[in-house]
Amino acid sequence: MKSMCLNSWKIFVCLILAAGFLNAQTRGKISGRVYDAKSEQPLVGANVVIVGQEMGAATDADGNFTILRVYPGAYELKVSYIGYATATVQDVRVYVDRTTFLEIPMSVKGVEMEEVVVTAEKPVIVRDKTFSSSSVDYEEIEKTPAEGMRDIMELNTSFQQNPNGTYSLRGGGSFDINFMIDGVTQENSNTGVPGTNYMGERANTSWKYDFNPLGIKQMELISGGFSAEYGNAQSGVVKIVTKEGSPEFQGEVRLEYRAPGKYHFGDYLYSKNQFEWQKWGQLEAWFKANYFQLPQDQQIGDPYTENGVPYNLYTYNETTGTYEPYRISLKDSLAADYYNQWLSNRTPEGESMDVAENFTWIQVYDTTESGIVPAYRKKWQLSSVTNDENLLGVYDYRDLAYKRLLFGFGGPIGKLPGWTFFLSGEKRKKPTRLPTNEQYTDYDNINLTTVSKLGEKLTLRSMFQYQHNRSGIFSGSDDVRWASPVGSLSFHSGQHKYLLITVPPKDEFAWIQSFNFTYLFTPDAFFDLTLSHTYERYEVNTTPLSTKWQVPQGNWDEGYTRLVWDPSATSYNQDVRTHIWAVRGDYVNQITHNHQLKTGFQATSRNMHYSSVSSAYVNAFIYKTGFAEYYKAKPLTLAAYIQDRMEYKGMIANLGLRADAFNNFTDVPVDEWNPLYMGTGANAIGDPETEPSTFHVAFSPRAGLSFPIGEATAFRLQYGHFYAVPNFRHTLSKSTYQGWIMYGNANLGFLKTISYEFGVQHSLWGTHKLDVVAYYKDMTRQTTNIRRHFPTGSVGRSATDPYAATYVNTGFGTSKGIEVEFEKHSAGRLKYRFKYTLSRTSGGVYGPSEIWDEDDPNRPYSERKYIQRANDNITSLDKTHALSAVLSYGFGYKEGMNLWGFYPFQYFSAALTYSVRSGVPYTLVETYEQTFNLTNNRRYPMEYETNLSLSKVFRLFGYRTTLSCRIDNLFNNKWLTPFDPWVEADDLLTWVNTSKTTEDDPYKYFRVYRNIPRQIFFTFGVSF
Repeated sequence: MKSMCLNSWKIFVCLILAAGFLNAQTRGKISGRVYDAKSEQPLVGANVVIVGQEMGAATDADGNFTILRVYPGAYELKVSYIGYATATVQDVRVYVDRTTFLEIPMSVKGVEMEEVVVTAEKPVIVRDKTFSSSSVDYEEIEKTPAEGMRDIMELNTSFQQNPNGTYSLRGGGSFDINFMIDGVTQENSNTGVPGTNYMGERANTSWKYDFNPLGIKQMELISGGFSAEYGNAQSGVVKIVTKEGSPEFQGEVRLEYRAPGKYHFGDYLYSKNQFEWQKWGQLEAWFKANYFQLPQDQQIGDPYTENGVPYNLYTYNETTGTYEPYRISLKDSLAADYYNQWLSNRTPEGESMDVAENFTWIQVYDTTESGIVPAYRKKWQLSSVTNDENLLGVYDYRDLAYKRLLFGFGGPIGKLPGWTFFLSGEKRKKPTRLPTNEQYTDYDNINLTTVSKLGEKLTLRSMFQYQHNRSGIFSGSDDVRWASPVGSLSFHSGQHKYLLITVPPKDEFAWIQSFNFTYLFTPDAFFDLTLSHTYERYEVNTTPLSTKWQVPQGNWDEGYTRLVWDPSATSYNQDVRTHIWAVRGDYVNQITHNHQLKTGFQATSRNMHYSSVSSAYVNAFIYKTGFAEYYKAKPLTLAAYIQDRMEYKGMIANLGLRADAFNNFTDVPVDEWNPLYMGTGANAIGDPETEPSTFHVAFSPRAGLSFPIGEATAFRLQYGHFYAVPNFRHTLSKSTYQGWIMYGNANLGFLKTISYEFGVQHSLWGTHKLDVVAYYKDMTRQTTNIRRHFPTGSVGRSATDPYAATYVNTGFGTSKGIEVEFEKHSAGRLKYRFKYTLSRTSGGVYGPSEIWDEDDPNRPYSERKYIQRANDNITSLDKTHALSAVLSYGFGYKEGMNLWGFYPFQYFSAALTYSVRSGVPYTLVETYEQTFNLTNNRRYPMEYETNLSLSKVFRLFGYRTTLSCRIDNLFNNKWLTPFDPWVEADDLLTWVNTSKTTEDDPYKYFRVYRNIPRQIFFTFGVSF
């Protein structure tokens, strides 16, 4: 074993030493042939230049040319040759990591022929497509009815959003996608619930994916296997290239608005129609409560009632001018005080409420055996007052509007040639769908990209980025279950709506700086060196709370959550700081016209500080009721690769080998059965002896082949090994609860996926493309949870046999499917794209779910019942059918209806997206025999959604102005919320047998449907 590790390290070091420097991941290239139009003979030495870019090449002996490191976009090429008319090729499209192939014929210069201008046709078939991917440029992003980049990515039927806001691609895990902006990975070092990482992920950890669309030049989503230069991902890669400034100053500002409203199905949560208001919203109801009835020995006379409502009666003493007790059975003043406090707790801040502030006397006549006795009772006066402050955080969430500001502008830096900048930013305030402590999800993003030409051969491209997200630990997702703690079953769905202050907001920050140096050795060889630093910070602050803010406990609580002890505080506190330094290099050499070599390396070092608690107390290591986590670590990841790209007329090959290594660089216990526990409450202290965590090395062969057959067809094959570093939540986190309740495994190894893909592209009628691909993913060494029993485990979980959760590489799975895409490529007003996926994702675990040390007296005689079967079960991520459609129709200059020279539809466009997916799978056990044999054997109904956008561009005061309207969920489709198999088992059976949902449940009615009802957004934009 030691010999194998030593050999692995030797190979790894050799790759590092062989590597050059890179970040060519944000560039493409133009390759082509220049020839005589009549004889078709190659023209040697023709000069090919990109207009305005100071980039070009000369043709070789075969008339071939290659221009490397071309920024994505549309360009104009000029081709000149002595004795021939200059050829200008317009609208040459360049895509990230793609080769744009051109065939350029030239004609002998005539008397009237000085220049030939042609428009490059976008090829229907992508010749060098060796794996499944889709590219979207800023023009398509502008037209698509989508809020942000996450919505754009979801149009890929293999890319799906999970309930908590994370994403999966082709059945992979939540963090199996490498998301990069200008070649810099968008890190998310902390993904779990503060203090209780063992509970799983927090909400909306994918917020960084929603980069400002005004700052994006192009986005590519690689959903199949990817080349050797990309790593730390099992499922795919998302690459965003930001805009660069142009020689002229230009920009755009947009304002987006959605009116206030109720954006969940079902009644308003604080409606007076709710059962608690119907029962306790009237003062008389409090008079009838047993709590306010005097003990019989304290009552005076017999109780008096009117229409079933008890009242106290008094007689009037004319001598003293006072009202004296006559028939007293009720603590009515206390009931009025409680009623007023109840109203204050349950009335949203800023709304009016009718409080009992005073009373008058009304006369009644009490009939007794002695005759009629004139008596008096209180008539309480209700006054309408404004609830200036709701200390429990209740507010009318229907009053909050969605507001968003976006901008992007750029231009030259002074008069320096080749120096430009582009600055983009966004500020978004999105009301949470359900009431929360934070009320809004805030998103702020600023990105500055500069390009500095430092000489003929050296260019510097810099990126400075700031990102901020303020949301909740359990809120921020579009799914109603993760929109607020109010929607979560963990918080007794709906019963938390009158206590919003206990879960504090979280603030996440990221500051990123990157510097990319490009040095050009020759027109055919260059290297890139990228240095980057990311600083992540997560903050959750504890706030003191008091039970005195609430009406005292009683039947009027009706099961709603309340504070139950003093002193109290918000439930979570977190301070996480991570510095990430990365260096990446790549050497690129176009050895021949058909042969390109890349070799590169990457090193990433982190300095992580994590501290958090989940408790009503400050230090959960001391107080037994709390949870706490604390660790420091300096994980290191290293990678090197070599890749050979060969491009021939009948074959394009991407062949590569990648080496990855990582070490968490933290201390691990020498005795894993007795780790040190420094707090109170555990049965033992443990062994303090530790040792360093281990290095892990993996090698990934990658191969992608494309076989173009003429101009109409191209086959492709892909095979590769893909490794990912395990989540830090599984390796570094340690949670306490009277001992260790979770102890991460810092020696977890790589997660591994082997991917296979076969696809074919075919041109139909020269205007449409049909792309069919079949894929298979074999996922092994996935992370899974087990229980380890040891003395310093959690006594809170088991006093006699304490244990902690930990993680091992015993998970596995497969994902297989067929994707069919049909797209119109020809020019015209109407454009459309349809994509369908048929897939199946399954998985499981092997080995024991609970383990004991061999000498542990609690170890069961037979552990067979603790062995999990290594069977193949459909996972919750499986979506058998998925279909998406994107259609757009637009008018250009002086197109459409002509009304006496006026064109009302000029620059008007409409776009529609339609999606349908299979419902979530669930398990229905109908007999005892099926208990151990069935998993996810049924599905919820299919989920449909249609989005529409309408846009009109016109001139206003000389500026290009845009007005647009976007309607999400146009037809108000409803997606049934899956029932929790443990908490809602009876509700599930009721729905299966009767189709009756929980719409009549007074607490959960609003979460019957998980998606957002129809939303209408308006946008106003100005370009300059």
